[in-house]
Amino acid sequence: MKKEIENRDDIQLLVESFYSKVKEDDLIGAIFSDVLVFKWDIHIPVMIDFWETVLLGTGTYRGNTMRVHIDLNKVYPLKPEHFERWKELFFETLDEHFTGIKVDEAKNRVELMEVLMQTKIAQSNNPNFIQ
Repeated sequence: MKKEIENRDDIQLLVESFYSKVKEDDLIGAIFSDVLVFKWDIHIPVMIDFWETVLLGTGTYRGNTMRVHIDLNKVYPLKPEHFERWKELFFETLDEHFTGIKVDEAKNRVELMEVLMQTKIAQSNNPNFIQ
């Protein structure tokens, strides 16, 4: 049964379910398994903090997602289809487990992040780029 996103446990379900899809995905799974020296036990809690901050306003996230993706792009060029697949999997995960206003908010945030990240990544190729 679908429920509203109300607390950290809900965010944890969202993040863990999403990344279980990502790990198996033919398009973006390789970014995590082949490109990055990646530790899921570190990444998952960070992403839970991130989405808890974004959707519940807790302030638990302290990272810089833009810098991480700009740096990743230097090692593995991120293309529009990567962002599109990320968005598709995230929306699918939201719709499988949740309902309500926070689902709409999460989807809006993802749409904004997709545009902002692609814009900043493109700008980062300019030698005068300031983040």
